[in-house]
Amino acid sequence: MRLRLAPGTPAGRVAAPAAALVAGIAHAASFAPLGAWWLQTATMAFLVALVLRAQANAGTGGARAAALGFAFGLGWFVAGVAWLYVSMHRYGGMPAPIAALALLLFGAYLALFPATVCALATRAARVTASGPGAVAAVGMVFAGGWALAEIARGYLFTGFPWLAIGYAHVDGPLAALAPLAGVYGVCALAALSAYGIGALATSTGRDARTRATALGLAAMLALAPLVAGWAMSGRSWSQPTGRNLAVRLLQGNVPQELKFDPARSLAAMQAYTAEVLRAPADLTVLPETAWTVPWSATPATLRDALLGHLARGGGVLAIGMPLWEQAASRDPAAARLTNSVAVIDRDGSIAARYDKRHLVPFGEFIPRGFGWFVSMMNIPLGEFARGEKVQAPLAIDGQRVAFDICYEDTFGEELAAQVREGATILVNVSNIAWFGDSHALPQHLQIARMRAIELARPVLRATNTGVTAAIDARGRVVDALPTYSAGALALSVQGTTGLTPYARWGNALPLALGLVMALTGALACVAPRRSRGANPLE
Repeated sequence: MRLRLAPGTPAGRVAAPAAALVAGIAHAASFAPLGAWWLQTATMAFLVALVLRAQANAGTGGARAAALGFAFGLGWFVAGVAWLYVSMHRYGGMPAPIAALALLLFGAYLALFPATVCALATRAARVTASGPGAVAAVGMVFAGGWALAEIARGYLFTGFPWLAIGYAHVDGPLAALAPLAGVYGVCALAALSAYGIGALATSTGRDARTRATALGLAAMLALAPLVAGWAMSGRSWSQPTGRNLAVRLLQGNVPQELKFDPARSLAAMQAYTAEVLRAPADLTVLPETAWTVPWSATPATLRDALLGHLARGGGVLAIGMPLWEQAASRDPAAARLTNSVAVIDRDGSIAARYDKRHLVPFGEFIPRGFGWFVSMMNIPLGEFARGEKVQAPLAIDGQRVAFDICYEDTFGEELAAQVREGATILVNVSNIAWFGDSHALPQHLQIARMRAIELARPVLRATNTGVTAAIDARGRVVDALPTYSAGALALSVQGTTGLTPYARWGNALPLALGLVMALTGALACVAPRRSRGANPLE
């Protein structure tokens, strides 16, 4: 199929960005709950075709390509994270117009990343030598640049790696490459495949032989990552270790608007306690802020009931709750609360704790200069202390359980460090009731599945409203509770051992891959530089 938009005409100057915007919205749909990896590839290929056609028809520079990339990114991110409006308006109390504007501005910021990549790829196309090999050179710049942009987005301003394109591929052939180079490596290869398809749709040539060669190279770019993924699909990266643990994951379904009401908070603690008492387990996990007060403030009747249960059945109880920071070297009077997981043993003491390290801007800390913005929202516990960078996993009967809280599991490099420290099972506790019954819930499950694939570890999730689930070391959902329902998920979990390349090296590998691809493509573009402004597919 040949793309026939003509960006050089007035109609084309409007139609092409509008088409890119629509494609970006469709691109957002490729993530969970639909989870269609082929749609991610197809919509990005459409963006590539728009950029290449604009460059070929109008000889335009980076500005037109950047506009197309920006429109695509705006549709992608505003549609993909529209649940932020729910948290700001419905639960944060922010006026609807301001919440909508904030979402739009945030989407515009995120759209700068694809805009930059499209502009750089077009610049590379303009300086490259003519010839069929240019398609491969520019494709490498585009794919490597896209991976680097995704990595940068995951680090700048504390990072927002949500909706990195690799997550759309958890059920596709490229997922098999995630243990090698993580989600960002999958991003690079997905972008390379999309570029090849886009180039196929827009290929031209001065003669049949040149065009045939360009088509062959474009097809190679499109297919090589998929073939590599299929070839690696049977590879096992970990081995079972230790005995199975009996685990119960609790989901309270506490409405967010009532969660910090004292009476409703007490009712939630009572309901959780009743559910804990229903059955023994080696490890029972309650969601993030299941307790809205520290363990020391637990009502005596609930505390005694829980401790009696642990004494009879053994095991430990992991509860998401605020705790006073460990202030051994600080002024105790100045101690702040941490967003934590407290592991309670049969003696009633906190046998272990995990304090959240990667805090959410505006929700858990106030960025400098943004107090005015946070003041427009009603968010309790909005200023937490940060946990220590290194926190030992919890040892239970030969297994080593590492916790993370809420969106910390979007930062694969941080969980990779836990695996290097010996974690055999990863446990996430979350409360994303802030985002209502939205696509944030299945998106978060999709992210957790990618962590399991990257690190070859089982991942358990205990959430307030969903999705509470058990994921095996290959990223498959073993069992899950229905969203927005109260219940407990009981299962037997065996940990795994063995380090994937990504677990061993973290984001150093995808960073190196992105740099090598971008630099190799750039060098191929500038040498021998026989002409400027040539169509990269000629």
